[in-house]
Amino acid sequence: MQGFNTQCKSEPTPRNIGEKRRVHVKINVVSEYFHVSQNPKPMPLIEEKNVNAIISQFLQSGRANVFVERDAVYFTRVGEDLVIPANTVRGAVRARLEVLFDCSCYNSLGNRPSTTISRKYKEIFRPRRKYSDDLEREGKVCPVCNVFGTAGLASRITFTDFKLTAGKVDYVNVQGFTYEVATKGSVFEGDVIGNLSREEWGMVLWGMGCRKGKFRVVLMGRFKFQRRDFARVKFEVNDQDLISACVEFETKYSNYLHDVEEDWK
Repeated sequence: MQGFNTQCKSEPTPRNIGEKRRVHVKINVVSEYFHVSQNPKPMPLIEEKNVNAIISQFLQSGRANVFVERDAVYFTRVGEDLVIPANTVRGAVRARLEVLFDCSCYNSLGNRPSTTISRKYKEIFRPRRKYSDDLEREGKVCPVCNVFGTAGLASRITFTDFKLTAGKVDYVNVQGFTYEVATKGSVFEGDVIGNLSREEWGMVLWGMGCRKGKFRVVLMGRFKFQRRDFARVKFEVNDQDLISACVEFETKYSNYLHDVEEDWK
C-alpha cells in the first residue's frame, strides 16, 4: 500500500455520542508461561553485605546506604492481585490494528527505517510503510484513531486491568534470572467499555485476534519474540452479537486487512 485509503477517513465522532457498552473479556494463557512486569529487569545485586559496616555507617552519620536485592522479577500486581495492566491490553489491540489494517493512518515504520525493530516482529507482521494524507489539516481521522484517540482527540474506549481469576503461579529461570509467571491454562478477566458503533466493536474484536468468528493466538507479554514457551494468549468474548459484528467488519474491509500467524514455531 502506497498511501492511506481516502475511503476510510471521516470526521471525528462526537466523544459523547452513543450508548456506552461494557464487554467482559477473558485472556487465556496458552503458552507454557506468561509474564508481564512494569520492572522487567532484576535489581542490581547488593554490594555491601557486611551488616556491621552498615550499622557503623548509620551510627556515624545517621544514615546508611542499604541496597535490597530482588530475588525475582515479579508479575505486575494491584494489591495482592496479579494483573495485566489496562494499557498493555489496550496497546496490544491497537498495535495490531495499526499494523494490519490499511485504513489506519499510523506509520509503524516511522519516517526512517528503524535499526531496533525485532527481526521476529518483522517476520511475523511484515510492517509496510504508509504515506498518509494530512488528516489533521483536513479535520479527518482514521477509524483506529476515531476509537482509540490521538493527539487532541479523546478516546472513546476504556480498558480495565485484567485480573488473574484462575490458574497457577510459578517461578522459572530465564537467562540466569528468576521470573514470576502465570502458567498454561491461567485466565485473566477484565472489561472493555466504549460508546462505539457495531462496526467499531467488530474492529476492536479483530484487533483481539478474532478471525471468521474464532479467536486465534496473539502475542503479548515478556519474551514474545524471543521464546516459544512464553507470551501466547487467546482472547475470549462470549457475545455472539459482537462476534458477528467482527465477521461483518472482516468481510467489509477484506481488501484492507492483512492476516498473519502470530503463533510462530
